[in-house]
Amino acid sequence: MNDRLGIDLHVHTALSPCASAGMTPPAVLLAAERRGVGVVGVVDHNTAGNAWAVMEAAPAFDLRVLVGLEIESVEGVHILALFDSAEAAMGLDRVIAECLPKRANRPEVFGEQHLLDPMGEIVGEDPRLLMSAVDLSLDAVAGLIRRYGGLAVPAHIDRRANGLLPVLGFIPPGLRADLWELSSHLRPDAACETWPELATRALVNGSDAHYLEGVGCSPTRISRDTAEARLEPAQWGRALAQELLGPSG
Repeated sequence: MNDRLGIDLHVHTALSPCASAGMTPPAVLLAAERRGVGVVGVVDHNTAGNAWAVMEAAPAFDLRVLVGLEIESVEGVHILALFDSAEAAMGLDRVIAECLPKRANRPEVFGEQHLLDPMGEIVGEDPRLLMSAVDLSLDAVAGLIRRYGGLAVPAHIDRRANGLLPVLGFIPPGLRADLWELSSHLRPDAACETWPELATRALVNGSDAHYLEGVGCSPTRISRDTAEARLEPAQWGRALAQELLGPSG
Protein backbone atom coordinates (compact mmCIF):
# COMPACT_ATOMS: atom_id res chain seq x y z
CA MET A 1 0.00 0.00 0.00
CA ASN A 2 1.33 3.43 -0.95
CA ASP A 3 1.90 5.41 2.25
CA ARG A 4 1.71 8.75 0.42
CA LEU A 5 -1.30 10.11 -1.45
CA GLY A 6 -1.80 13.01 -3.80
CA ILE A 7 -4.16 15.86 -3.00
CA ASP A 8 -5.82 18.29 -5.39
CA LEU A 9 -8.00 20.79 -3.54
CA HIS A 10 -9.06 22.83 -6.57
CA VAL A 11 -11.25 21.13 -9.19
CA HIS A 12 -14.33 22.62 -10.86
CA THR A 13 -17.58 21.16 -12.17
CA ALA A 14 -19.60 22.23 -15.18
CA LEU A 15 -21.39 24.75 -12.97
CA SER A 16 -18.37 27.02 -13.42
CA PRO A 17 -18.98 28.82 -16.72
CA CYS A 18 -15.38 28.39 -17.85
CA ALA A 19 -15.39 24.60 -17.25
CA SER A 20 -16.02 21.82 -19.72
CA ALA A 21 -19.49 20.25 -19.85
CA GLY A 22 -17.70 16.97 -19.15
CA MET A 23 -16.85 18.08 -15.61
CA THR A 24 -19.68 16.13 -14.00
CA PRO A 25 -19.50 14.76 -10.44
CA PRO A 26 -18.84 11.11 -11.38
CA ALA A 27 -16.41 12.02 -14.16
CA VAL A 28 -14.41 14.36 -11.92
CA LEU A 29 -14.20 11.86 -9.06
CA LEU A 30 -13.29 8.99 -11.39
CA ALA A 31 -10.51 11.07 -12.96
CA ALA A 32 -9.15 11.93 -9.50
CA GLU A 33 -9.29 8.30 -8.34
CA ARG A 34 -7.54 7.01 -11.46
CA ARG A 35 -4.72 9.53 -10.98
CA GLY A 36 -4.05 8.48 -7.42
CA VAL A 37 -5.60 11.52 -5.76
CA GLY A 38 -6.49 10.68 -2.18
CA VAL A 39 -8.16 14.00 -1.29
CA VAL A 40 -9.99 16.15 -3.82
CA GLY A 41 -11.66 19.53 -3.34
CA VAL A 42 -14.52 20.26 -5.74
CA VAL A 43 -15.52 23.91 -6.02
CA ASP A 44 -17.29 26.31 -8.35
CA HIS A 45 -17.10 30.05 -8.82
CA ASN A 46 -19.00 31.77 -6.00
CA THR A 47 -21.38 28.85 -5.53
CA ALA A 48 -21.64 25.34 -4.10
CA GLY A 49 -24.68 24.53 -6.21
CA ASN A 50 -23.34 21.12 -7.28
CA ALA A 51 -22.07 20.15 -3.82
CA TRP A 52 -25.07 17.88 -3.15
CA ALA A 53 -24.51 15.98 -6.38
CA VAL A 54 -20.78 15.60 -5.73
CA MET A 55 -21.25 14.29 -2.19
CA GLU A 56 -23.98 11.88 -3.26
CA ALA A 57 -21.68 10.52 -5.96
CA ALA A 58 -18.66 10.32 -3.63
CA PRO A 59 -19.31 6.95 -1.88
CA ALA A 60 -18.74 5.12 -5.16
CA PHE A 61 -15.10 6.28 -5.23
CA ASP A 62 -12.05 5.52 -3.11
CA LEU A 63 -10.98 9.03 -2.09
CA ARG A 64 -11.82 11.74 0.38
CA VAL A 65 -14.04 14.47 -1.05
CA LEU A 66 -14.35 18.07 0.09
CA VAL A 67 -16.80 20.48 -1.52
CA GLY A 68 -17.24 24.22 -1.52
CA LEU A 69 -16.74 27.46 -3.38
CA GLU A 70 -14.01 29.45 -5.07
CA ILE A 71 -14.90 32.97 -3.97
CA GLU A 72 -13.66 36.13 -5.64
CA SER A 73 -13.22 38.95 -3.13
CA VAL A 74 -13.89 42.59 -3.93
CA GLU A 75 -10.14 43.03 -4.49
CA GLY A 76 -10.26 40.44 -7.26
CA VAL A 77 -8.48 37.71 -5.26
CA HIS A 78 -9.69 34.09 -5.29
CA ILE A 79 -9.95 31.99 -2.13
CA LEU A 80 -11.18 28.41 -1.71
CA ALA A 81 -13.77 27.51 0.92
CA LEU A 82 -13.77 23.75 1.57
CA PHE A 83 -16.20 21.68 3.64
CA ASP A 84 -16.85 18.01 4.33
CA SER A 85 -20.59 18.20 3.73
CA ALA A 86 -22.91 19.79 1.22
CA GLU A 87 -25.00 21.21 4.06
CA ALA A 88 -22.06 23.16 5.45
CA ALA A 89 -21.02 24.38 2.00
CA MET A 90 -24.53 25.57 1.24
CA GLY A 91 -24.63 27.53 4.48
CA LEU A 92 -21.84 29.75 3.18
CA ASP A 93 -23.29 29.63 -0.33
CA ARG A 94 -26.42 31.43 0.89
CA VAL A 95 -24.34 34.24 2.38
CA ILE A 96 -22.20 34.65 -0.73
CA ALA A 97 -25.33 34.69 -2.91
CA GLU A 98 -26.46 37.87 -1.17
CA CYS A 99 -23.14 39.53 -2.04
CA LEU A 100 -23.09 38.69 -5.74
CA PRO A 101 -23.93 41.46 -8.21
CA LYS A 102 -27.53 41.25 -9.40
CA ARG A 103 -26.62 40.43 -12.96
CA ALA A 104 -27.53 37.59 -15.28
CA ASN A 105 -25.03 35.25 -16.86
CA ARG A 106 -24.38 35.59 -20.58
CA PRO A 107 -23.72 32.02 -21.70
CA GLU A 108 -22.60 33.13 -25.14
CA VAL A 109 -19.81 35.15 -23.49
CA PHE A 110 -18.94 33.36 -20.26
CA GLY A 111 -20.23 29.83 -20.85
CA GLU A 112 -23.09 27.73 -19.53
CA GLN A 113 -23.56 27.00 -15.82
CA HIS A 114 -24.91 23.47 -15.44
CA LEU A 115 -26.62 22.24 -12.29
CA LEU A 116 -26.09 18.47 -12.22
CA ASP A 117 -27.37 15.36 -10.47
CA PRO A 118 -25.09 12.65 -8.98
CA MET A 119 -25.10 10.76 -12.28
CA GLY A 120 -23.93 13.83 -14.18
CA GLU A 121 -27.23 14.65 -15.86
CA ILE A 122 -28.16 18.31 -16.29
CA VAL A 123 -31.08 19.26 -14.05
CA GLY A 124 -30.99 23.02 -14.52
CA GLU A 125 -28.95 26.16 -15.17
CA ASP A 126 -27.79 28.80 -12.73
CA PRO A 127 -28.91 32.09 -14.32
CA ARG A 128 -26.70 34.35 -12.19
CA LEU A 129 -23.40 35.88 -13.24
CA LEU A 130 -21.01 33.72 -11.23
CA MET A 131 -17.81 35.01 -12.84
CA SER A 132 -17.72 38.15 -10.74
CA ALA A 133 -16.34 39.58 -7.52
CA VAL A 134 -18.57 39.58 -4.46
CA ASP A 135 -19.04 42.64 -2.29
CA LEU A 136 -16.79 41.37 0.49
CA SER A 137 -13.13 41.97 1.28
CA LEU A 138 -10.65 39.10 1.30
CA ASP A 139 -10.37 39.28 5.09
CA ALA A 140 -14.15 39.19 5.40
CA VAL A 141 -14.44 36.16 3.12
CA ALA A 142 -11.75 34.28 5.05
CA GLY A 143 -13.55 35.12 8.30
CA LEU A 144 -16.86 33.81 6.95
CA ILE A 145 -15.22 30.56 5.85
CA ARG A 146 -13.88 30.01 9.36
CA ARG A 147 -17.22 30.97 10.91
CA TYR A 148 -18.98 28.29 8.88
CA GLY A 149 -16.39 25.67 9.84
CA GLY A 150 -14.61 25.53 6.52
CA LEU A 151 -11.00 25.40 5.40
CA ALA A 152 -9.85 28.67 3.79
CA VAL A 153 -7.15 28.34 1.13
CA PRO A 154 -6.03 31.39 -0.88
CA ALA A 155 -6.07 30.11 -4.46
CA HIS A 156 -3.25 30.13 -7.05
CA ILE A 157 -1.53 32.86 -5.09
CA ASP A 158 1.20 33.18 -7.74
CA ARG A 159 -1.11 33.65 -10.72
CA ARG A 160 -1.37 37.04 -12.40
CA ALA A 161 -5.14 36.69 -12.78
CA ASN A 162 -6.86 36.65 -9.37
CA GLY A 163 -3.78 35.49 -7.46
CA LEU A 164 -3.11 37.17 -4.12
CA LEU A 165 0.54 38.11 -4.63
CA PRO A 166 0.35 39.57 -8.16
CA VAL A 167 -2.96 41.33 -7.43
CA LEU A 168 -2.17 42.82 -4.01
CA GLY A 169 1.62 42.61 -4.06
CA PHE A 170 1.80 41.35 -0.47
CA ILE A 171 0.11 39.06 2.05
CA PRO A 172 -2.24 41.10 4.25
CA PRO A 173 -0.96 40.80 7.83
CA GLY A 174 -4.38 39.90 9.19
CA LEU A 175 -5.18 37.20 6.64
CA ARG A 176 -5.40 33.83 8.37
CA ALA A 177 -4.95 30.62 6.40
CA ASP A 178 -3.29 27.29 7.17
CA LEU A 179 -2.77 26.29 3.52
CA TRP A 180 -1.77 28.44 0.53
CA GLU A 181 -2.30 27.17 -2.99
CA LEU A 182 0.20 27.53 -5.83
CA SER A 183 -0.61 27.01 -9.49
CA SER A 184 0.12 23.54 -10.84
CA HIS A 185 3.28 24.58 -12.69
CA LEU A 186 5.09 26.29 -9.78
CA ARG A 187 6.75 24.14 -7.13
CA PRO A 188 7.03 25.42 -3.55
CA ASP A 189 10.82 25.81 -3.58
CA ALA A 190 10.67 27.99 -6.69
CA ALA A 191 7.81 30.03 -5.20
CA CYS A 192 9.86 30.71 -2.07
CA GLU A 193 12.74 31.98 -4.17
CA THR A 194 10.45 34.58 -5.74
CA TRP A 195 8.48 35.36 -2.56
CA PRO A 196 10.64 34.64 0.52
CA GLU A 197 7.67 35.38 2.79
CA LEU A 198 6.20 32.04 1.67
CA ALA A 199 8.99 30.04 3.32
CA THR A 200 7.08 29.81 6.60
CA ARG A 201 3.73 28.96 5.00
CA ALA A 202 2.31 25.55 4.07
CA LEU A 203 2.15 25.47 0.27
CA VAL A 204 0.14 23.03 -1.84
CA ASN A 205 -0.23 22.73 -5.59
CA GLY A 206 -3.73 22.71 -7.06
CA SER A 207 -4.79 21.93 -10.61
CA ASP A 208 -7.63 24.48 -10.88
CA ALA A 209 -8.94 21.87 -13.32
CA HIS A 210 -11.67 22.96 -15.72
CA TYR A 211 -11.18 19.90 -17.95
CA LEU A 212 -10.91 16.25 -16.97
CA GLU A 213 -7.34 15.89 -18.20
CA GLY A 214 -6.26 18.55 -15.71
CA VAL A 215 -7.56 16.80 -12.58
CA GLY A 216 -4.67 15.80 -10.34
CA CYS A 217 -2.11 17.01 -12.87
CA SER A 218 0.38 18.25 -10.25
CA PRO A 219 -0.65 16.87 -6.85
CA THR A 220 0.99 17.57 -3.54
CA ARG A 221 1.99 14.29 -1.89
CA ILE A 222 1.10 13.83 1.78
CA SER A 223 1.07 10.95 4.23
CA ARG A 224 -1.81 8.54 4.13
CA ASP A 225 -2.34 9.10 7.86
CA THR A 226 -2.94 12.82 7.31
CA ALA A 227 -5.02 12.31 4.17
CA GLU A 228 -7.34 9.92 5.97
CA ALA A 229 -7.40 11.65 9.37
CA ARG A 230 -10.98 11.96 10.66
CA LEU A 231 -10.84 15.67 11.28
CA GLU A 232 -13.14 18.54 10.39
CA PRO A 233 -11.85 20.59 7.44
CA ALA A 234 -10.25 23.40 9.43
CA GLN A 235 -8.56 20.95 11.81
CA TRP A 236 -7.45 18.82 8.88
CA GLY A 237 -5.90 21.87 7.23
CA ARG A 238 -3.91 22.61 10.38
CA ALA A 239 -2.72 19.00 10.60
CA LEU A 240 -1.65 19.08 6.95
CA ALA A 241 0.15 22.40 7.46
CA GLN A 242 2.09 20.90 10.36
CA GLU A 243 3.14 17.96 8.20
CA LEU A 244 4.22 20.15 5.30
CA LEU A 245 6.17 22.60 7.46
CA GLY A 246 7.79 19.95 9.63
CA PRO A 247 9.01 20.36 13.21
CA SER A 248 10.26 23.90 12.58
CA GLY A 249 6.92 25.07 11.08
